[in-house]
Amino acid sequence: MTDNPQKYPVGIETFSEIIEGGYAYADKTELIYKLIQSGKYYFLSRPRRFGKSLMLSTMEAYFQGRKDLFDGLWLGSAEGVDWTPRPVFRLNFISAKADESDLQTVIIRHLMEWEATYNVIDILDSLGQRFYNVIKKAYDTTGKKVAILIDEYDKVLVNSLHDATQLEKMKDILKPLFSILKDADRYIEFAILTGVSRFSKLSIFSDLNNLQDISFDDRYCTICGITEDELRTYFAPGVEEFALERGIDFEAMMQVLKDNYDGYHFSDNCPDIYNPFSLINSLDARKILHRWFESGTPSFLMKRINSEEEDIREMLSPVISSYALTNTSISDTNLTNILYQTGYLTIKSYDPEEDEYILGIPNKEVATGFYKQLFPYLSDSVSDSQKETRTIDRWIID
Repeated sequence: MTDNPQKYPVGIETFSEIIEGGYAYADKTELIYKLIQSGKYYFLSRPRRFGKSLMLSTMEAYFQGRKDLFDGLWLGSAEGVDWTPRPVFRLNFISAKADESDLQTVIIRHLMEWEATYNVIDILDSLGQRFYNVIKKAYDTTGKKVAILIDEYDKVLVNSLHDATQLEKMKDILKPLFSILKDADRYIEFAILTGVSRFSKLSIFSDLNNLQDISFDDRYCTICGITEDELRTYFAPGVEEFALERGIDFEAMMQVLKDNYDGYHFSDNCPDIYNPFSLINSLDARKILHRWFESGTPSFLMKRINSEEEDIREMLSPVISSYALTNTSISDTNLTNILYQTGYLTIKSYDPEEDEYILGIPNKEVATGFYKQLFPYLSDSVSDSQKETRTIDRWIID
């Protein structure tokens, strides 16, 4: 073992803390900068625990002009980069509950912090107008257009899907907030929203129809998660330490990690992607752990499955049309689509003649979670062995 083993950012999603703390980091800065320079309004859907928050934190550091944090990374040595600090509004819904009072409290907490920073005196009643005013004040004060980074925009929405009345209340709070982005366009340099679910049929975006969805874009399919090349480049010391502890060689250890955590694809030509949460936890503990489904499975998925009267096995299909997978909302889609969006299924291949995707279970960890989390909801009339046999025949991991 080395005297200074590689450190892993377990539970850390703040870019500055990772860099300043000397933790392992897969350099995504070239791809992030390319995205920022290529457009203005974006949406990205990825499963929970897949690195969306770290991506936004990295963007935040760039817009804040923190060049010191990028030393040794691609962006730190790139030519022509404008490191002038700009105002950044990062709105995080991860901790918000599907409750009117709690959601408003989360939003107001952000607004009060920004209003204090930019000395906004006139505080209006409307949350949307307050957001607009602080964006404008930031622009007027600094002379710089702002960056808006919204994390897990759909957290309270998907957790309200079982209650139509509550869902409408959540929409009523969020819609004015997001609609302001269109009104404030002249003051905005860049904006991105992330979440688990797609937005195409959510009425909260009816006034914001210029979001570019990069969820299935080959160019950005690796912006979250870890590729095999990145694993070999940035995490090789940890893989070697893990291999020595298990008494196997480096390549054998790579295969073990691949079998358990690799296999995700988010576009037609996407390379294999490892689940970053699972991989980092495994390297840190030097154990093969299957913990993603404990923290990465949204509660709405369990509620949705539990509410179905049909046999879940009859609702699943490993084949789904391109339109169904890429143009529907999680609030009205079928179970196969939901399992894709939540990370239980992934793209295995694409059939251009039929314009269909073939889906499957990504890896052993997800297969374990699939059976532990979803099988209890299968019909009680079917034995456990029959459940596993009938399902595994339809979902090929390899």
